[in-house]
Amino acid sequence: MAAAFTMLFAKIAAVLVWVGQLFVKCWVAVWDAVRDAACWPFEQVCKIVVKAIGAIDLSGIQPYVNMAGDLPGEIVNIMGLLGVGTCCAIIAAAIGIRLILQVIPFTRLGS
Repeated sequence: MAAAFTMLFAKIAAVLVWVGQLFVKCWVAVWDAVRDAACWPFEQVCKIVVKAIGAIDLSGIQPYVNMAGDLPGEIVNIMGLLGVGTCCAIIAAAIGIRLILQVIPFTRLGS
C-alpha cells in the first residue's frame, strides 16, 4: 500500500515539474515576443535611416576628399596622432544627431 502512495506521489510530482517547466517556457516565449515587439520599430527606423543615408548624393565633396592625399606625409602623420579624423567624426555625428532631434514633433526646426 505504501508503494502505491509513493508511486502516486511520484507521478503527481512529475506532473507538477512538467507544468512548472511548461510555465517557464511559456513565460520565456511571451517575454521574447514582447521584446521583439519593442525592438521591431527601432529596427524599421534604422532601416529607413540607412536607406536615407545611402540616397544622399556625395559627389559634390569628392574633389575635396582627394585633397588630403596631396598633403605631405609629415602633416598627415601629425593629423593622425592628434586625432583629427576622430574629431571630425565626432563633430559630424553631433551635427547629425542635432538635425535628427530637431525633427521631433513640438520642437522648432532651425533652432
